[in-house]
Amino acid sequence: MKKKLVTILTCAALVMSFVAGCGNSGGLEGGGQTDQNQEQASVEGDEISVDSKQETDTPADEQMNVVTEMQGSVLLSKTEGVVDTAYGKVRGFIDGGTYTFRGIPYAKAERFQMPEAPDSWDGVRNCIVYGPTAPITKMTSPDGGDFLIPHRYWAQNEDCQNLNIWTQSVDPEAKKPVMVWFHGGGFTNGSAIEGVAYDGKNLSEYGDVVVVTVNHRLNVLGYLDLSQYGEEYKYSGNAGTADLVASLKWVQENIANFGGDPDNVTIFGQSGGGRKVLSMMMTPEAEGLFDRAIVQSTNTSYQSQEAAQLVAAYTLEILGLTEDQVEELENVPYDTLDEAASQAQKRVKEELGTGGSWMPVIDGDYLPATPLDGGLQEWTKDVPLMIGSVFGESNSFAEVDPNAVNKNDWTKEEVSEKLTEKFGENADAVLEAFRKAWPEKKDANAYYVDDSKRRAAFQVVEKRNESGAKNNYIFLLSYESPVEGGVSMWHCGEIPFVFHNLDLLGVGASYGNTPEAYKLQDEMCSAWVNFARNGDPNGENVLEWSTYTSEKEATMVFDTESAERVAFDKELQDLMK
Repeated sequence: MKKKLVTILTCAALVMSFVAGCGNSGGLEGGGQTDQNQEQASVEGDEISVDSKQETDTPADEQMNVVTEMQGSVLLSKTEGVVDTAYGKVRGFIDGGTYTFRGIPYAKAERFQMPEAPDSWDGVRNCIVYGPTAPITKMTSPDGGDFLIPHRYWAQNEDCQNLNIWTQSVDPEAKKPVMVWFHGGGFTNGSAIEGVAYDGKNLSEYGDVVVVTVNHRLNVLGYLDLSQYGEEYKYSGNAGTADLVASLKWVQENIANFGGDPDNVTIFGQSGGGRKVLSMMMTPEAEGLFDRAIVQSTNTSYQSQEAAQLVAAYTLEILGLTEDQVEELENVPYDTLDEAASQAQKRVKEELGTGGSWMPVIDGDYLPATPLDGGLQEWTKDVPLMIGSVFGESNSFAEVDPNAVNKNDWTKEEVSEKLTEKFGENADAVLEAFRKAWPEKKDANAYYVDDSKRRAAFQVVEKRNESGAKNNYIFLLSYESPVEGGVSMWHCGEIPFVFHNLDLLGVGASYGNTPEAYKLQDEMCSAWVNFARNGDPNGENVLEWSTYTSEKEATMVFDTESAERVAFDKELQDLMK
């Protein structure tokens, strides 16, 4: 018996008058009304379920006993979905069989200080509403990329150390693989729920894994280096990174009660989230907290302590504070602090040519060195790594222009002109190398091929190979969306495939909702799940995928016809440096 899936928000709307959301978030997501002819909310005893009307042979007095087994039902109960943690009981809801918990606190922290264990609580804490996300610079207009990458925004609060969990079981003996997601947005923006495709329900169901997504401190609150002003600020330049470590400690301590295996934890992230994964591989504090790592579409840039400390000094100056008044920064309103620090960053960028973005600080201690300068910890040799990128990355956003001719319609002369504009005297060599690497693609795609994130993947894996780390896999997503006459795969474009979320509202449209896209979704999600389960992406739905070695420079290229390719685009990447 299948029941129509409806959002928990409809259910939550019925009960939020007498329950408080976890994380002090007072609102509800969404807000659209349901068609009462199609859906009904039933309340019986201590349970609330939301189902579609349909004929059933099940006696009325037995229906509540089977509601958790009916696909598409949403159950909010005083007994089902209640789990013990080290700090108190939490209550989630059950969505079509998936236990869902939102906004569970994993730590607490004063401004600029290292995270501590969260406060304990009595009774059962409601974790049915997302917790607050980290404060970011106020947005005054919509993100122009929202068609390709649908976003959502939420209540912001400095007390943002919370996480969300999706799981198929709350049996402590289930021992399912755990996948912990670190969001993108650099180290400045983003949240665990910002991307619509970050929702972990479908990944949990499809892969039978426990999915965790994490919020943490960002920008000036997470990475302002005040270490020169006192021991109490020693690690303020990496407070946001320390939050991530704290989240993994919480996972180790509590995830078994959510059906997860603390001895089988994979951390994965995209863009800034990919660098957050690398940061966990760089800090001694994360040793023993995870077992596998997946890095998607990132670079290896970090902040020098010289630049970071200069940003802090100029921030004080702009706010009219002296070094002796540094403690007053703890009480400056966020928006004022953010604006002053942003001005300081621009000034440092002009002086040093760096320091213009928020990033973890290489302080020789919490983060001893960058990934390419020996910063990957010795113990990470035993951590299997999957790393890769997408075909166009940020270059692809220029393709969605209603006033421009689509690249697939460029004439030979237009291709030549564009490539000369971008690569100068190397244009002909780039085109020749592109044709060798990508014989199936039109010449115009040479203009949009990524020349940064893929090279970073090579560099990280080659460093690991040199150190003796053998379990390294490289991937590349080259699928071209059919929308607007063809758009190269964009930065963040792999996320819906990985999370198996093409069916979410607004997500699949940018991929054309094609059978090829859905097939690719199964392949990529399976590879990520296989890797999380065994440290090897090979298995169901995945063609043979070799580790990347100096003898065999293998890349799994995901496309309408996915296949492993060997040493096929190194010449092209070298020419585009």
